[in-house]
Amino acid sequence: MKEYIFILIILDLSLSSYSQVNAGEDITVSEGLPVELHGIYTGYFGEGITAQDDYFVGPFDIGFDFTFYNNTFDQFAVGPNGILSFDVPDILGFSYWDPVSIPTNIFKNSILGPYQDLFSRPTSKHSNYIYYKSVGIAPNRKLIVGWCEAPMFSCSGLASTFQIVLNENGLVQNHLIEKPACEANLGNRATHGVNRDNDTGTPVQGRNNTSWTATHESWEFTSLGSEDYEIQQIDFDPEIIVPSGKLSWAWYKNSYPDGEVISNNRSLVVYPIESTKYIVEISLCGGIKYTDEIEIKTIPVANAFNPESTVEINRVFSIFANPQENLSLYSLLIYDRWGKEIFSSNDISNGWDGTDNGKPCNAGVYVWIIRYDGENGLVSNKGTVTLVK
Repeated sequence: MKEYIFILIILDLSLSSYSQVNAGEDITVSEGLPVELHGIYTGYFGEGITAQDDYFVGPFDIGFDFTFYNNTFDQFAVGPNGILSFDVPDILGFSYWDPVSIPTNIFKNSILGPYQDLFSRPTSKHSNYIYYKSVGIAPNRKLIVGWCEAPMFSCSGLASTFQIVLNENGLVQNHLIEKPACEANLGNRATHGVNRDNDTGTPVQGRNNTSWTATHESWEFTSLGSEDYEIQQIDFDPEIIVPSGKLSWAWYKNSYPDGEVISNNRSLVVYPIESTKYIVEISLCGGIKYTDEIEIKTIPVANAFNPESTVEINRVFSIFANPQENLSLYSLLIYDRWGKEIFSSNDISNGWDGTDNGKPCNAGVYVWIIRYDGENGLVSNKGTVTLVK
């Protein structure tokens, strides 16, 4: 057995990107317009694996032929304690939780990423923590198997989050988002590596049935044939995937992360009266966060217009939005000085031409109201405009 290791130390534990969540394009609108913002998650949702404490479950389809120690497999099994195994069907139903060093015959043809006792007995079968998904197009497909905040045995409040990724070209990647120290159970011993049988297995250096922790690490396992793997640490780059129900949202106003949190929903309606930045944050398993921002630039509402102007744009009192697709339940109302409604429109492209039922109105001051009809007729802005003749 040989061990290969190239150390790359990652010091920056924060992640911020503009590809995993999309807040949309910047918008320019008149002050107070109701604008609906949507945070679009662009990652994957994994399918839950129903399992119970310690027992291997499966088989599951990889989605392509995968070569491991020069043998080809198309199915895998999952051990809840952090193992992906190709030893199907022999390992199905097998239960094991004691510490293991590799190489070993206990987990044949398996990836330990990492193996450590998780979950507690008694427990019913569940699909809350382990998931998988095959993605991509041949010849670049990959299988993602993940553990999302899986509770550690005997350590209340501690959870382990990690991913094992099989690439169609035979490369194995292993993303350790969080592996805390659970000293209360078997001295926190855990095993990290790949294993064929009792004669052949390659652990990560210093992580072969030893006590260790990890945060925001990525590892790559490259086959050297039937007898060995080369292991190296790479830049932390986990797959953007969550099981159902584990994705959460937050919207910040003006700055991140110290700005005001204004919503925990995927979508919200805002009606800024000044140019404002909105930052959407998504939180994935293990506290991984990604952000994107959108700026709503505001322009003043016109304070006068002349239906007889030689300049066409000045002949109509109108409200502006570009693009218009983000407007939400918009309506514009115009009242005369006595409170009579003389104009209304739910179409922003339809402005007021200074008439009341087709008859020209007198010159003077009129009240306008922008109303957002989604919250009991909320008025989001109002003011006056002078009709000039």
